[in-house]
Amino acid sequence: MSIRAGDVSQIALPHTAAHDSSPEFFFEQHLKSAISPGDRILDAGCGAGKFFRMGLARRPGCHVVGADLGQNLRANSEINSAVRANLKNLPFANNSFDVVNCRLVIEHLDAPRAALQEFHRVLKPGGRLAIFTPNLLHYFGAAARCTPHWFHLWFNSRVRGFDSADVFPTYYRANTRRRLRALLRESGFARAEVTLYEGDPSVLAFNRLLHAMGVAYQRLVKRFDVLAPFRLNIVAIAHKESVARS
Repeated sequence: MSIRAGDVSQIALPHTAAHDSSPEFFFEQHLKSAISPGDRILDAGCGAGKFFRMGLARRPGCHVVGADLGQNLRANSEINSAVRANLKNLPFANNSFDVVNCRLVIEHLDAPRAALQEFHRVLKPGGRLAIFTPNLLHYFGAAARCTPHWFHLWFNSRVRGFDSADVFPTYYRANTRRRLRALLRESGFARAEVTLYEGDPSVLAFNRLLHAMGVAYQRLVKRFDVLAPFRLNIVAIAHKESVARS
């Protein structure tokens, strides 16, 4: 999946102890727990697969279908097949997938409820939706929400060294724990586990004072659970009912 403007986590680094506390690592663990051998998986917003190795979470016999509006889906070696599609209008039959992976995508959708409803529709009964997204109540999410897209392009390309083609507009219309829970419920999901994780303030490394402040913030929100709503990333696993209601 391509880097998004809100991606401040570690970028598909090898599994080492140094990164066992990153939000990305925790998402990977949640995703692994949601996937069983032989599952049919939809990688929603898969992009070219530059920065996320779906194979880290895939189980034997799984088939991964990528869906994205991008032009370069064939470059994604982490999927078995690809479909150019709008996530708000997926070209799949009802009950087609066991798992939907939605990593660093929901913040880029102007109508997240429509996409979540589509994810619910294409999931089989008992299917799981895995979401990884920035938290709007974290200073990074708040700053991204308050700044224009041209600034995101400049900051991510000039300061962070990203390709401008991998920076996308953000809307943050589902990006607090309360808001995401509400949207998942309204979209038909029976239950959801929503957890927030704090990450390293590497995005502030360009300035020593800001980085020190980021480190202090990181220690504070990780130490006190009451401050969990202000952590960096949201990880959610939502479940479709095993049996449809009559």
